[in-house]
Amino acid sequence: MSEESWKRSLSIELEMKRAQGLTRIFLVPGNHGERFVNEQLGLDGNYVVTMSNFVGYMLQEVTRLKFEHVVILGHFGKLVKIAAGIFHTHSHIADARMETLISNLALIGAPLSLLQEVDDCTTTEAAIELINAQGFQAVYPRIAEKICDRVNQMLRFSDSPPQCDAILFSFDNQVLGTNRPLSAITEGFR
Repeated sequence: MSEESWKRSLSIELEMKRAQGLTRIFLVPGNHGERFVNEQLGLDGNYVVTMSNFVGYMLQEVTRLKFEHVVILGHFGKLVKIAAGIFHTHSHIADARMETLISNLALIGAPLSLLQEVDDCTTTEAAIELINAQGFQAVYPRIAEKICDRVNQMLRFSDSPPQCDAILFSFDNQVLGTNRPLSAITEGFR
């Protein structure tokens, strides 16, 4: 399937959800996100639409279809890219995971030694272990907030952009960070 056909098929699913009357939606990169919504948040999977790597395209579609609320939910390693303004998250397009993480760690006062250790990591999971061990978990909600800031900036010329929230989790299905309290984000989905 071509990339354009793939994107269109994702958009059709979004159109179907809107036709069913949904006004809020979870956009997830793939199956891990869908499982997380069902198993960890205990929410109906009907609210979930896969965006794959096409974050920007799907956000434009959410706006075109006049959804009121979009939650971007996924593994930290995929979504941290959005905090850097990367709206196509495939690694062959752009990959600024560690750079984004390091700059945000620096802004919350992490020591140079941690920044250097994170820079040497090949995976975000390895970086998460270091960050957690040294007590700098405040970086996760900061990145969730930046994700929403980037989305709002991207959609700033839209007539009625949706409210945006972000939920970041680790491979062991732990919520790492959100832009506002998790209960406030999920309230309208119950």
